[in-house]
Amino acid sequence: MRMTSAIAMDRGHIGRRHARTGRLRSLVVSGALVLAGLVVTPAPPAGAETPGDALAAAVSAAGARGVTSFVSVVDRATGQVVAQTPNAGAQVASESIMKLMLAAYYLTLYGGADATPQSVKDRLSFMLRFSDDDTASSLFTASAIPTIAGRYGLSATTNATDRVGHWGAARITAADMTTFLSRAAGDPQVGPWLLSTMAQTARTGSGSDAGFDQFFGLNALSGEHGSKQGWGCDSFFTAPSCAVHSVGYTDRFFVAVLQLSTGYPDPMRSTATDTARRLQAATVVQSPVGSFDLAGSVGVGQLRVAGWAADPEEPGAVLPVHVYVTGPAGTAGTALSTGGSRPDVAAVIPGAGGATGFDGTVRTQGAGPNQVCAFAIGSAANTLLGCRTVDVRDAFGSLDAVGLRGDEIVAGGWAIDPNNPGSPTQVHVYDSGPGGTRGYAGFLASSSRPDLAGFGAGDAHGYNAAVPANEPGPHTVCAYAITTGGGDGNPLLGCRTITVPGAFGALDDVRVAGGSITVYGWAVNGRDPGGRVPVHVYDTGPSGTVGYGSFGTGTPRPDVAAAFPGVGVSHGYFERIPVRGRGQHTVCAFAVPGGQPSVLLGCRDVSVP
Repeated sequence: MRMTSAIAMDRGHIGRRHARTGRLRSLVVSGALVLAGLVVTPAPPAGAETPGDALAAAVSAAGARGVTSFVSVVDRATGQVVAQTPNAGAQVASESIMKLMLAAYYLTLYGGADATPQSVKDRLSFMLRFSDDDTASSLFTASAIPTIAGRYGLSATTNATDRVGHWGAARITAADMTTFLSRAAGDPQVGPWLLSTMAQTARTGSGSDAGFDQFFGLNALSGEHGSKQGWGCDSFFTAPSCAVHSVGYTDRFFVAVLQLSTGYPDPMRSTATDTARRLQAATVVQSPVGSFDLAGSVGVGQLRVAGWAADPEEPGAVLPVHVYVTGPAGTAGTALSTGGSRPDVAAVIPGAGGATGFDGTVRTQGAGPNQVCAFAIGSAANTLLGCRTVDVRDAFGSLDAVGLRGDEIVAGGWAIDPNNPGSPTQVHVYDSGPGGTRGYAGFLASSSRPDLAGFGAGDAHGYNAAVPANEPGPHTVCAYAITTGGGDGNPLLGCRTITVPGAFGALDDVRVAGGSITVYGWAVNGRDPGGRVPVHVYDTGPSGTVGYGSFGTGTPRPDVAAAFPGVGVSHGYFERIPVRGRGQHTVCAFAVPGGQPSVLLGCRDVSVP
């Protein structure tokens, strides 16, 4: 088709340039997905080429010859896009492709093909079959394209100008053209007549284009097919300005092949034919079908997922299902499979069989929103069954304070489990002291804490956990809330360090006189500073070791009271033990406070004559 308007050649109106398209990815991708150790590598049947693969090869071949392709392929049975170039939404000049919309406009204007006068249908048929420009110019109205674009939802299809004779500059996209064909085919006022007429496209054009060969693109196919061809070099908003288009259908697809190139009309006619033939020979890959019905917390660190999936390529087969969980802690994948009974699915999709259900557990990925997505892994393609978001909630709270109470360390704070807000939350305490770490369970956050009422779970969520103060020295005390009924884990409420005091003192002197050994010294129990401290004495002499445990503090020691204010003065000890044999003796004194390790106060060597 050649436009006669001078405005079409105005290079000052050229819009954005279209880069040549190299090898590209279609919407149907047979690739590899590697995530969290799972490798998904679907492949088409041996020897088959998918529409996406066929399109990629055709576009690459056209690009090597200087042709930029804009292509969209839609499944006639489902209306779904099966392959498409990334630029399928870019506008190009319609040339004679707009005659399809002009014909649809008049058919609907008269109320359908059956109500349209035969004389009008004859003119429309001649215009389409021979791509006759004179007929198009005589029938053109500025309302035609906007009306049909609105009727079929063609969002990127517009007039370039409302002036008569400028219809070939109308802006179309490959994606809109397959949408037009798919929706017009299902329109009883338009579809039967239009598809039948497209199947009768002539070998050449008409009028001034009588010598132009239309036998290219979809018009060059064998078998079931129909097409509308378009050509010209008078676009004023694309570069290159020359176009050769072929839009139509095969037995399985609606196809729009739009092309721009500086080479006109060839090689565009041959590249259009190559694209059409590759797509006609492509094998449609049927993707799995199914549903992701359920995702929810069922225990700490676990989510239950359930649904169904079936592979039309392998009816009744057990199908792998990969589930990916993405949360604050990252992403992880779990492999499940179908096999569970789903008679409801079998009733609706008999070929799927009755064992299409999947039901299993997957790991949570941190507390907070966890997005869970399930994929059916088919023999030739993968299908996203759906995604769901689960709010994973851990128990929470605080370790407010750690202190000493007699021979115990007391940890106090609060905890709430949002999964069971009306029940006391379990709290575990771990004490890391000089001798290692000990854990203590069995505490409940159930005491009154009026300040917690704002959480909406009542105020009975305080705890005071007492554990033994076994050893003197520094202790790190940590408290954990135990999550139940869901969540990701048992969160740390906090840690505090406290020093547990022990007994201390000294062995000041050991003397031998009058058949006895006298032991002098002092001792204080740091946990009970004013209390009496038992003292044990051990005498190691020539005949062995003898212990004496009946002693204790109680003798005034003002010097100790002065050195350690607040402990009192009664912390001295003064004890006599019998002499057992002559010779060298080693005498040692130990403070032995109740419930605590003994503390060596000192040793002295004495000689018994």
